[in-house]
Amino acid sequence: MTVVARVYIVRHGETDENRHGIIQGQLDTPLNATGVHQAELAADALADVPFGAAYSSDLQRARKTAEIILDKHPGVQLELTEALRERHMGDWQGANVLKRGQPPTNLESIIHFMARSLKWWNETIVRHVQRKAAQLKALPQTNEASTGMEEMEEGAERRFEPVHILVVSHGGLIGTLMTNLVGSRKVEVPEEVTIGRCFNASITVVEIDEDGQGVLVSYADTTHLNADILEENADVQP
Repeated sequence: MTVVARVYIVRHGETDENRHGIIQGQLDTPLNATGVHQAELAADALADVPFGAAYSSDLQRARKTAEIILDKHPGVQLELTEALRERHMGDWQGANVLKRGQPPTNLESIIHFMARSLKWWNETIVRHVQRKAAQLKALPQTNEASTGMEEMEEGAERRFEPVHILVVSHGGLIGTLMTNLVGSRKVEVPEEVTIGRCFNASITVVEIDEDGQGVLVSYADTTHLNADILEENADVQP
């Protein structure tokens, strides 16, 4: 099978609230200096990726991270969407994670949160996959009678490049989305890949073939970062 889409999912850089264990949820908090630097390092790591589309949560910590990455990709338009926001944490928002107590009644239900992220994936990523799969199917078949330079020229015409998609979101959403794509068998996980904590400015990569089957190439990779990495995420409910 041929890979028709490669999705690079980046968690936003660090905020002061991340650093101090404050539950953010959908509070519109900015990156701190470390977060900006982390985004710049992620941008360096993704500098050679030929992005064809870019999506981000409209919350500024994600939007700014995406904008820093796209500074190296002029001409790629960023599409902002509420669908990629973190889970709404209700009255917990703004509170220290150590003092959160019982879940508030206005906490976004996990069912709604899961459905929101999957709906965005199906309406956005799956459509990219379908379009590229149709392009692949429309390519001319190899002409076995052609040789030499003629064959090389025909090969260049047939060369297929998957669409590369940037997605910038939040730790809770990324983890929930990947867990549910794996659980529904839309994405397979190789033995060497583990879904665990999703760190600030980490990069998750999913490859999807022409039949819509995905493979989790990496999850929450931080090898590009040289700053301190926060181990905890206050926005993930235990």
